[in-house]
Amino acid sequence: MAPVIIAIHGLRNKPPRYLLANWWKKSIAEGFKIINLPVPRFRLEMAYWSHYMHPRTQDPSESDQDSPRYLWEPYIEGEMFGPRDPRAFRKQISNSVHQQLLELVAGKSGFMNIDAVSNMILRRMFVELDTYYHKKLRDEHGRMVPARELIREELARLLRAYRAHTIMVLAHSMGCIVAYDVMLHVVPDIPVHTLVTMGCPLGFPVILRKITQELNLGATDPGTKLPTPPGLMRRWLNFSDLDDVTCLNYNLRNHYAENSHGVRPFDQIVYNNYEHDGVANPHKSYGYLRCAELTQAFNTFLCIENATLWQRVKWIFSRPKM
Repeated sequence: MAPVIIAIHGLRNKPPRYLLANWWKKSIAEGFKIINLPVPRFRLEMAYWSHYMHPRTQDPSESDQDSPRYLWEPYIEGEMFGPRDPRAFRKQISNSVHQQLLELVAGKSGFMNIDAVSNMILRRMFVELDTYYHKKLRDEHGRMVPARELIREELARLLRAYRAHTIMVLAHSMGCIVAYDVMLHVVPDIPVHTLVTMGCPLGFPVILRKITQELNLGATDPGTKLPTPPGLMRRWLNFSDLDDVTCLNYNLRNHYAENSHGVRPFDQIVYNNYEHDGVANPHKSYGYLRCAELTQAFNTFLCIENATLWQRVKWIFSRPKM
């Protein structure tokens, strides 16, 4: 069956599903154009869960900046493709020092190993994460359902629907947590060719602790690695911009073990060039989706490994859409 990209978005309120999916597709197409490759036809399905937490979706026509529907960061084409000047503190410290800092925060005696403190950090920093782990939301029938079950089902439903296809799961921000949970706990039997995570918090100490608790691992040795989902068949590509604060620890390879197919995270540093009205946001999905390293991943999945012979011949003789 034809390859399909099943995407899942991250934190905060979003524009409607159709518009968000369209902007993700435009971002991916922009990446192909930037490196002068023909833009392939591809199917992208969006696992959309923002409406459960934010019933009033963002609206591009809303002009009142005080309205919850105001769209602060729309999709716009990139202009400067970097790299930016190295200036962040994290770029100036060695990996060993970085690991020592993480140990201070998340190690055996680190303060984030105290449940009350961990939960407080979740509440203060990521309201959606606190809801995901601890609260209930109203479903389409008006029933109150544990938030994590409701949100996970959005992705699980699409994976079941396309299980006969070759699947790439494309996850951003909190969507990476949901994708990992779904592939590990809900539909571990459905094969996924490639998992792409970007701006991923799966190395964040609080998240590592939550995953450990859900797996009933109890107190584990700091060197113990968490499982890579069993249905992940070919690769797990993790992309991080070092100025993206969500990637507290971008080295997922240090925390997740190989599955039975020999797959574990491959971490890669990229440059996210998203900027709107002079304000940069190195966490924004649109900037990740058009960077050259992700374009190479899309090209491998769509045009090299899973394309038909006719598609390959057609793309060879196609001119890039500029």
